[in-house]
Amino acid sequence: MNRYPSAMIIIHWVSVLLVITAYVTSGDPTRGHSSMDFLIGQIHVLSGALLFILVFGRLLARAMLPLPQIITHTPLFTVAAKVGHGMLYIFMLLTPIAGWCKLSSKVTYFNAIVFELPLLTSPGQFLHQLGNYHQTIGNVFITLVGLHAAAALLHHYYFKDGTLKKMLPR
Repeated sequence: MNRYPSAMIIIHWVSVLLVITAYVTSGDPTRGHSSMDFLIGQIHVLSGALLFILVFGRLLARAMLPLPQIITHTPLFTVAAKVGHGMLYIFMLLTPIAGWCKLSSKVTYFNAIVFELPLLTSPGQFLHQLGNYHQTIGNVFITLVGLHAAAALLHHYYFKDGTLKKMLPR
């Protein structure tokens, strides 16, 4: 097989749109000064929550569907590809969890919610600290996404091995 299954391609590109949406709307959704700020905060929270949910569909599809082999050119690239993909999955889960923890620690300030997440009533010290690192975790995630995109472009333009085409819509 030289292409990803359609379900994986769709999930990948919807994930890309959600990550871009979350990044563009980033900021503290509890500190809006206008209805537009509030809407942007809601979009940020919703895109993060949807990405979190979509990761589980992605993992399920990965486990059930046949996937093409990773094309690597050296053993180091093989390790880098596996570690890179693993880190992307970890951060696709960790970033929204940290955001949820951050939002939960500000529950008293977030009264008028359109999209209401079930918030933690009293996050413990660890979850509170995790929430404090939401922005840093998100920035690391965006850096990983950039490296992932750069690797795909490297495969496409330098190695010319078809790696990028395997994930493009038909």
